[in-house]
Amino acid sequence: MNDVLEQVGNLSLNSTSLAQFLIGFSLTIVLSILLKIIYIKYSVSVSNKNIIADIFPLFAVSIFLIVITIKSSIVLSLGLVGALSIIRFRTAIKEAEQIVYFLILTGVSIATAANSYLFPIIFVFFVFVYNFFLNNKKENIIHSVNDQLVITVNKIDNSTIDELAIILTESKVNVEIQSINKTKNNTVIVLKLSDFKLDTLTLVEEFLLKKKVSSTEIQFFSSSE
Repeated sequence: MNDVLEQVGNLSLNSTSLAQFLIGFSLTIVLSILLKIIYIKYSVSVSNKNIIADIFPLFAVSIFLIVITIKSSIVLSLGLVGALSIIRFRTAIKEAEQIVYFLILTGVSIATAANSYLFPIIFVFFVFVYNFFLNNKKENIIHSVNDQLVITVNKIDNSTIDELAIILTESKVNVEIQSINKTKNNTVIVLKLSDFKLDTLTLVEEFLLKKKVSSTEIQFFSSSE
């Protein structure tokens, strides 16, 4: 049994020279910093943006070192599977975009650790170009998922509220009815919005005027980043 374990421990999947390590390590840091800049500039996330971005280089370097270690020994790779299973993020990752960027960092780090230097550079360039054109396409759109439109009226039917939500959806605005508070004197409707154009306020005003909804007050609250 001991002989078998010694043979397994002596198996080497790949060897990494000092020059390859330094090149991969440096490239991982540079690309992770570039991704950090791209994320801060183009991200539509509103929760923990700067906090999440600050750990990009550390996360990328950690993945790089893990892959370097794993590919040098089968025994170490098996041990790290169990050790890494207990590691969890204490800072909540609330949005899908953040998870995607961590996957990008993981892919870049694995590629540099595998001595594939050109592919991660092309990939980061693609991420930049994709975000650049996507940002230009939606430059007049407020991206936050936490914006609110508060409508205060004297009286309004539930069917009219549903119709308003449908009209906003048809205008490519993501809308969710967050709350409806009805009293004897007025009704307050709170809509949660994303991809909301300021020009759409005119559409809301015209709709309420068409429905002859009286004493209308419209308030728009944009979430802070």
